[in-house]
Amino acid sequence: MRRVLVVDHDRTSLELLTSYLTQDGHSVQSAQDPDGALHRLRAWKPHLILLNVDSEKGLAFDLIPRIRALTPEEYTGIILISEHMTLEDVKKGMELGADDYQTKPFRAQDLIARVRSILRLKEIQDSLKRANHRIEELSSTDDLTGLMNMRSAYRRGEEEIVRSKRFRKSVSSLLLNIDDFSQINQTLGFVAGSHILQEVAVRIQQCLRSIDFVARVGADEFFILLSDTDLASAEFVAERLRDSIQVTPFKNEKQSIRLTATIGVAGLTHDQSNQRMSDLLHFTTEALRSAKVNGNNRIEVYSFT
Repeated sequence: MRRVLVVDHDRTSLELLTSYLTQDGHSVQSAQDPDGALHRLRAWKPHLILLNVDSEKGLAFDLIPRIRALTPEEYTGIILISEHMTLEDVKKGMELGADDYQTKPFRAQDLIARVRSILRLKEIQDSLKRANHRIEELSSTDDLTGLMNMRSAYRRGEEEIVRSKRFRKSVSSLLLNIDDFSQINQTLGFVAGSHILQEVAVRIQQCLRSIDFVARVGADEFFILLSDTDLASAEFVAERLRDSIQVTPFKNEKQSIRLTATIGVAGLTHDQSNQRMSDLLHFTTEALRSAKVNGNNRIEVYSFT
């Protein structure tokens, strides 16, 4: 049931509009002044507002931008109603954010047709918003694990580095590689490999705080960013992650599989003002590469010296 708020100083008009809208199947509330209208807008979140604009009676056009300011994310339709509305009034109302208008006196059929039209428009807008949100989700998410992908991780990392500089905090990152993972796909198949990667993602998330984030950035590589974390603490987290992967076997339908992980660790302090996300990724990648040269199941911290 769609929610419609009627704002009119005239009680008789309120009752008439409420009756028409209720008979058409809408849930209706009313207000007789701007304060009451804004209160109901915040508390009830109507889908549509029928707004009487009459500056002489205290309901003026300046209420429209106030309504729009309170509903930036969830669009609310607005139909203006007035006994005396000139073309200039209509133009002004539309420029301020109204969707349609209806002059008094009006026929019930005309009003209901306009109400239905604006509500259909809102349904379309809401549907497009959901679709755009879903597209954004898909473009920033790894399909297999549900984690961030590299694109979204890079954006989040840039934001976190800026924040760490502002608040004079350190930020650290890890790049985790599953050792010899290609052999899993070769011997057990890609389906089993995919299940293992999903489980790895779960184990990583269980080792992190809510302010940290993890992204899958390669076939068997995961990038982790640790907020407000120095290198010593980041190395401790890396040890937890390494233990989480090697201690408990991964299981498929036929057997248990023991895996290990190699992790590169790097970080930035707040006074490294010239460093960006690309630098942090480079340092972490170099740490992982160095660790791999020295063998699997290792942790290595990037050194600036």
